[in-house]
Amino acid sequence: MRARALFTGDGRLGNQLFQAAFLDSVLPEGTKLTTTGMEELLEGFDWDRFEVSNRRDSRSHQSAKRWYRRLGRAATALRLVNGYAQPRQNFEAGGRLYKLHGGGVTRSGGLFSGLTYVDKGYFQSAMLAKDATFRLKEIHLGAARDFLNGLPDGPRAFVHVRRGDYAKWTIFGRSPLLEFDYFRRGMEAIKAVAADTQFILLSDDVDAVRNTLPGLHVFAGANVYEDFGMMMLCEGGVISNSTLSWWGGFFCRRTLPVISPTGFLAHGLGFDYPVGITGAWMTPITP
Repeated sequence: MRARALFTGDGRLGNQLFQAAFLDSVLPEGTKLTTTGMEELLEGFDWDRFEVSNRRDSRSHQSAKRWYRRLGRAATALRLVNGYAQPRQNFEAGGRLYKLHGGGVTRSGGLFSGLTYVDKGYFQSAMLAKDATFRLKEIHLGAARDFLNGLPDGPRAFVHVRRGDYAKWTIFGRSPLLEFDYFRRGMEAIKAVAADTQFILLSDDVDAVRNTLPGLHVFAGANVYEDFGMMMLCEGGVISNSTLSWWGGFFCRRTLPVISPTGFLAHGLGFDYPVGITGAWMTPITP
């Protein structure tokens, strides 16, 4: 019987890339995969390993998503289908405990071995990236190529500054926003390797950033996929503590350092969050 699987995704493009990489790592090629909330990935990337049927994640579909999850969890608990889950664990920060998704994944077998339910999870581990089979659609690379052709000679590195929703979001009781000095020091670390590096600024709030980090070539893609394409075509970069930025660093050419914030979302707390997010190809510095 042909393998079938159900996964209900959460989050924006960067999260969907990690979720897809996890599915690549555990499901056999050719699986008939039913998903919700994976539309940003599917619109901008080729992902041919599975036959995917996706339902867009919208407010009107939230009740259907909850129903899918109840059904999947019940079938897994009854050992009718295979199941994967990412349990939550306690993290201590500032004298408080936070129960968040940890780094482990559990698997259970089911009576119908060709059916699999993958429960809600983000699966943000650097180890999974090697299994990723998705690739950015070629159409999204043209604008970045044209922009780079107009720059002075020298290697190219991106500087991706995440602002937007980070201005209001908190994790471990604090803002995840990185100080601009982190990006300056990241660029200095890259210039120590290649002094003639041309830096390209990318941000979800370019107008608020460009005057704080002057002297960079500003690229504003028509959409998130063109921004991602720019990161891919660079030799290295300075990433933000965002999953989109992480994947841009992973897919770039990596002949220059990829600078990242130590601890990622848990900088200064003595641990990485997400657990296992720092890959061997990253060069962490204190934010």
